Amino acid sequence: MNKGWLTGVTLMAALLGPVSLMAATLPTLHLTDQGGQDVGDAVVELKGAAAVAVPPLPDEAIVDQVDIAFVPEIAVIRAGTKVRFPNSDETRHHVYSFSEAKTFELQLYKGNDAPPVEFDQAGLVALGCNIHDSMRGYIYVVEGSLYGQTDASGAVTLPAFNAEQSPYLVIWHPDMEVPFQLAITDLADADADRLEIQLPFELSVDDPAQSPSNLYDRLQRYQSDGN
Repeated sequence: MNKGWLTGVTLMAALLGPVSLMAATLPTLHLTDQGGQDVGDAVVELKGAAAVAVPPLPDEAIVDQVDIAFVPEIAVIRAGTKVRFPNSDETRHHVYSFSEAKTFELQLYKGNDAPPVEFDQAGLVALGCNIHDSMRGYIYVVEGSLYGQTDASGAVTLPAFNAEQSPYLVIWHPDMEVPFQLAITDLADADADRLEIQLPFELSVDDPAQSPSNLYDRLQRYQSDGN
């Protein structure tokens, strides 16, 4: 087994194998698509491990509506988090989701009139607006606290964890057909400060006319093949 991905773990802990609860960290991960482009806004979740420290849930997360768009387009939250959907546009919005992880509807409203929505089940939630078909957004709900989201350069650093099982990464981006899974033991030796991960898809040119039916197709693929 390649133990190169573990940093801050003693040789004795490595020899003890999966029963060890020594803290471990991964180097910064750098995600690219098949063409070598940086993949920003990708969700990266580490499963099969326990967090060293679990921060408390935030009071609320915010998904705003600005210039007929969800901001941020992709939000990552922990299960149990409440999300508020303020409307910073002059026009009204009618936010909804038909997702298995969360079905809800916020009918015509402006400003901060809409109550917060609690997301208590892990999974992908696709957002739409009944008035503006071009609006699309995603809320990715995770169970634990071992997750992150890549920045514009495709980089992300995950929290420290206890290597008590067989950890693996789950990576998701809206342009992917299905979430990508990668066992930690399949990563290259991590003596460097950064690990390169090339994902099996190519980033698409954003289509402002993306329809709710396409959002539904993506959600169906996630629910069929994701974890």
